Amino acid sequence: MIDIYNPKALVELKGKSLSNSESRIRELYSASRSSNHKNFYKAVKLEAFCAIKERIGGIDDGGKYVCHPRMVKKTNCTLISLGLNNRVTFDQHIWNVTGGHCKLLGADKDPQHSETQKYYEKMNGELFVGMIPNELTVSSMMEKSGRKDVDILKMDIEKGEFGALEPFIREYSVCQILIEIHGTPAEHFKMLKIMARYHFRIFNVDPNPYCIKCSEYSLIHDNCMDQYGVVPLTPIIPRSEY
Repeated sequence: MIDIYNPKALVELKGKSLSNSESRIRELYSASRSSNHKNFYKAVKLEAFCAIKERIGGIDDGGKYVCHPRMVKKTNCTLISLGLNNRVTFDQHIWNVTGGHCKLLGADKDPQHSETQKYYEKMNGELFVGMIPNELTVSSMMEKSGRKDVDILKMDIEKGEFGALEPFIREYSVCQILIEIHGTPAEHFKMLKIMARYHFRIFNVDPNPYCIKCSEYSLIHDNCMDQYGVVPLTPIIPRSEY
């Protein structure tokens, strides 16, 4: 465990991140051009250090790593969960751990069962139905619910992320993105570059053991690092190109 309040430890952490950064970038580019997903996941290095990462939603495929969720702002906070499939363990957990006062917005391509709807009613959440982004956009969810920004965005929408994410983060402020990317290493790299362009840094990589072409990535925006006690490291994903 690294003591983030120890200046010497922080200098060492940042120095280690900076060393060999050029070779790490070359390694990542090379891995993105191959068909070997495992090599690509290994080549993706962390760009931010979160001292308190918490697994939200359990240890199965539905769980996500969130940075210091108890540091979500205490008023007017917004949580978004895309891709429910009648599984609300993550939604219940994140709503409770952030204090039970954030506005929760959930969406899925199919109408959810009555039990799922009841869970959302108890959390004063709003459910939306539609294939994202063709039938439903994340921006329209924000507009209909009267929200202005997002504290935590969870996205698991089976390749819908390629069309849905960039228009949303171009328009709205988001602190943390928890996203499962589906596809080839080149497609993963493309999505990571898009998020980097909007100043998000990776603080966790978690390949899906049930899907070789899928991996979970947790990212935080530069503007939110102080709030969550995150230490910025050397960026590996290029920010100046697609």
